[in-house]
Amino acid sequence: MRGVQETHGLSLSALRAQGLGRISPVVKMWCLRALALGLVLCSLCFVWRSYQGMGLFLNLGTDYALYLAQSAVMDSGASSQIYDLSAADGPYRKLLDRYNSDPSYQGWTADIIVGPVPYPPIFAWALRPFTWISPPVSFALWFCLNLCLALIIGWRLASHCGSLDKPTTILLFLGSYPVVLSFYVGQIQIMLAWCITEFYLAMRGGREFRAGMWLGCLLLKPHYGLLLGLLLLWKRRWSAVLGAGAAGSIILGASVLVSGVHGLRAYPAAFSGMAQFRGDDPAVMINWRSVILDLYPSIYGRNGTLLTLALAAATLFSLAWVWRGEWNPNAADFPVKVLLTLLGTLIASFHSHPYGAVLLAMPLVVVLSSGQFHKTAWWVVGIGAVVPTLILELGYSGSLTNSQFYAHLVLASQVLKVVMFAMFGYFYARVCGLSVVGPDSSRMMRGGWIRARAFIPGIGRAASRVLNP
Repeated sequence: MRGVQETHGLSLSALRAQGLGRISPVVKMWCLRALALGLVLCSLCFVWRSYQGMGLFLNLGTDYALYLAQSAVMDSGASSQIYDLSAADGPYRKLLDRYNSDPSYQGWTADIIVGPVPYPPIFAWALRPFTWISPPVSFALWFCLNLCLALIIGWRLASHCGSLDKPTTILLFLGSYPVVLSFYVGQIQIMLAWCITEFYLAMRGGREFRAGMWLGCLLLKPHYGLLLGLLLLWKRRWSAVLGAGAAGSIILGASVLVSGVHGLRAYPAAFSGMAQFRGDDPAVMINWRSVILDLYPSIYGRNGTLLTLALAAATLFSLAWVWRGEWNPNAADFPVKVLLTLLGTLIASFHSHPYGAVLLAMPLVVVLSSGQFHKTAWWVVGIGAVVPTLILELGYSGSLTNSQFYAHLVLASQVLKVVMFAMFGYFYARVCGLSVVGPDSSRMMRGGWIRARAFIPGIGRAASRVLNP
């Protein structure tokens, strides 16, 4: 039996830790692989069905359409106007007029429908070649490039997953909700997840300057690297800070070269439309702002923003407590501390969509494979990875429509939000030495989900939209 266990990369002790010790390990392995493969195939079928029902760029490829519109402005020579929504609105409307087939778009009456792309100018310049080919082909190529990056991340995860089954780990990563949603909308989140993966591995390997370089690449979406950057400053990891500064300087310097000083100075204006408390659809976010709106739907403006900032500050101070003491990347609790920091980043950020959770992949796999945590952690993580994907992809009546898709998107994101806060609470309690395991852990877990349902009533409203469209 021991030989079989080693061959298939999953120890019997690990299986028993997950409550799966009664069935043959080999059978279990292939069942898990089949389920994970089915999740990936279901996601591919959903993408194709969505394309047939709604076409492109309204939902499928919606963020990528924003990238193309901004790059089209850059390609026209108006590099100083790439953050001007009125300049990008024309190219964006052309994409929807030609490639979207959902009739709901015809009812949009706003003067400007394009959204902001708050990335440094070098991003719009680098994407220019994608505007020179047919948009559907361009999106397919972008999809394939992201798939290659996701496979690289999956390979890195499999190389550090301990006794976990490697094919299952890769397939579950590809079929998880944050990854699927990132592919679906055409986000750059897979690229950022690769940066976090390499940052973590370089830090664990003692290569701090390289780790800082990878972290500096998050300047494309600076809010994701903010807490990690502050942590490095606090712990005086000057080599890593220097690496992050070098990478950031390269990005900013290249942005000046391609757009001029005026283009770079216009960059902060791209965030202005995202600073409104109710802006950019917080119903599908996984942060404090979304929770506040679930609990207090009538709150607006300044009060909501101040409450969000207060909760974000509390999250920051709670993470500072976790990181007190000596900096030691080789410590057994280092992976879970990094995981908590990334969870805190996603929860505390003012702008945090579900695909951001893909950043958790590497530290989460290392934490789960360490054998230090009870099966409660497996259940919570499994629910967060799989259930929202199934909610997004299944249960549609007839051809997909924009309204149906949005209802499923909200419900899936609400479930992930509950899981994110549950993960933060669970791992934080473990790091602080509080007991959350034992004979009563399953009962506590059930009670926790009951409390979570009361804590976030938005799930009930989202479910009613799906069941009664």
